[in-house]
Amino acid sequence: MRIVLSIILVSLFLSGCAAYKTGKDKAQSDLTKFAYANCLMWYFESKGYDTEDIRAISGGIVENSDISLERFQNIALAVKSYSPDIETKNNIDLNLLKCFHLKDYEKLNEYLE
Repeated sequence: MRIVLSIILVSLFLSGCAAYKTGKDKAQSDLTKFAYANCLMWYFESKGYDTEDIRAISGGIVENSDISLERFQNIALAVKSYSPDIETKNNIDLNLLKCFHLKDYEKLNEYLE
C-alpha cells in the first residue's frame, strides 16, 4: 500500500514539474500542486505514515513561489475541511479518495483563481 502511495506521490510531483509555466498560470499551477500534495499529506497523517517527505515537497512548492503564505494556508485549511459526498467501488478510504476529487471542490477553486 505504501509503495502505491509513493508512486502516486512521485507521479503527481513529476507531472507538476513537467508542466512548468509562468505568470498567472504558474501561480495557479503552484497552488494546485500544493493542494494535491497537502491532501495526500493529510491522508498520510491520518494513517500514521511518515509525512516528512510530503511536507518537504509542499514546503518546496511554497518556498519557490511568489504567492503569499496566507493563500497557501487558506488552501491547506480548505483541503483539510473538504468532505465530499462520494461513493467508492472498493471501499477506498475517503481521506484518500477526496484527493482525486479536489477539482470538483468549489471553495478550493475560488482560492486557486
